[in-house]
Amino acid sequence: MSTELEPPNVAAWCAYAAMAVALPTALWRLGLAAGFTLGTPDSWREFQDIPGTGTVYVLVLSVVQLLAIACMFTLTVHPKRLTPRRFPPGLARRVPLIVVSGGMAGTALLVLIVAMSVVAWDAVNPYAGVDYDVWAWLGTACYFVAVFWPALLGAASVSYWRQHRV
Repeated sequence: MSTELEPPNVAAWCAYAAMAVALPTALWRLGLAAGFTLGTPDSWREFQDIPGTGTVYVLVLSVVQLLAIACMFTLTVHPKRLTPRRFPPGLARRVPLIVVSGGMAGTALLVLIVAMSVVAWDAVNPYAGVDYDVWAWLGTACYFVAVFWPALLGAASVSYWRQHRV
């Protein structure tokens, strides 16, 4: 029996943390799409056309974000579990590269989205120009933690590559 401890799976921990910081914004937008005002000003909802075509946009954006969160589960499992047994060995060895490529592409896209959102925060923030209440602080907190999503996804991708490269 070995007394050595296994090193922590950094890729999995970073992937789970990335999922945790990405989830609040998706849930917040789903609440808006479901018809809850969540303290957003009437003028902002009217400008965003919620309810209306803006609801479809918010719903689609949340679904895409939830699908991206689900894809991060691939960073938590061993490549052999992602690869069908009948896969040719040459292709099976490329599974980590495919997973990491997707993670790094997602990281680059998220860095761009977060940077654009930070620069244009007054246009993105539904509570801009109004007094902050509990709903405004909650909505802002949901978006604030999402800023960490690209860094955590990048760290998970790099760690996954280091663990599973051939």
